[in-house]
Amino acid sequence: MRCARAPALVLALLVMAPPASARQASGITGSSIGGIHLGATQAHARALMTKPVHLDRLEAGYVRLVSAREKLETYFRYDTKGVTVVTTWNRALTTREGIGPCSTVTALKRAYGSRLVPFRHGGRVVAYRLGSLIFTVEGGKRVGVVALGRGAAAYVALSATECS
Repeated sequence: MRCARAPALVLALLVMAPPASARQASGITGSSIGGIHLGATQAHARALMTKPVHLDRLEAGYVRLVSAREKLETYFRYDTKGVTVVTTWNRALTTREGIGPCSTVTALKRAYGSRLVPFRHGGRVVAYRLGSLIFTVEGGKRVGVVALGRGAAAYVALSATECS
């Protein structure tokens, strides 16, 4: 009798447990990257990131949590509550339209068209903003980092690791 229930128990546990890649399936949205939303606490962001996660103290009052394995970073600032910026260079994380790190700029423009707002530095486009999302541009050819944030988020994204 005990053996007859074992397969049902295993099946029930598999159905209830989210797969390891469930967080990556959440991808990039206008409100989260890898399931991490702006304003999330440091503890919550750390819990959602693939281990190991290390903490860096940066200039201008920023603290950064980094998951190199997941290619995901979250930024916090002393004067702001919760996550202020989330960045990724993980090509497995994409928007519903399939755009993410390492996508071509042509595909980015095809997907979002006139909704993209160019961010210029030194006379050239270095990123595009789409609401709270920022897509950095590597050499005008491909997307480097995708960031979620407001205000200074573009500057954080421009200094983050690029697509790999």
